[in-house]
Amino acid sequence: MNEHLIIPENIKEILKNIENTALYLAELPLQAHPRLPQFERRIRVLDIDAKSKQQFISFRYEQILKDRETGEEVNIPLPTPEWIIYKETWSYLRGADNHLLELPVAEPEDDKATDKVKVPSYQYMLWLLKSNKAGFTELLASYLDEFVEKHKENLDALS
Repeated sequence: MNEHLIIPENIKEILKNIENTALYLAELPLQAHPRLPQFERRIRVLDIDAKSKQQFISFRYEQILKDRETGEEVNIPLPTPEWIIYKETWSYLRGADNHLLELPVAEPEDDKATDKVKVPSYQYMLWLLKSNKAGFTELLASYLDEFVEKHKENLDALS
């Protein structure tokens, strides 16, 4: 493609890195599988389908197990429950330190003096990306944490 150019070494390195980029969107670490602790476990995000007008995002992913010693992927199919963020999905607002923000309740009930700040997930994701508050991988990682918390039992199942 660029054979007609005299390419400096630093640009050759960039081109090589681009060529060797894995063809998935992200690969994020998960806690070890409770019944397969000898393997490193990861979520590999393959596709994202986002519909702005419907405020809908669907993630297609797979769970990956890698041998801790060799780094080789192990072919053990693990479940992939549906990972979707709907218009009605809510997230909790996080501060700069990534901790959930809790504020005083205006009219406390049942000794509940504070509560977490909720925001619409789709709009929050867009705001985080557009305002450079989070990079793409960071954003996926934070939403993955919420997803894993909700679906841990299903993710940990063995077929």
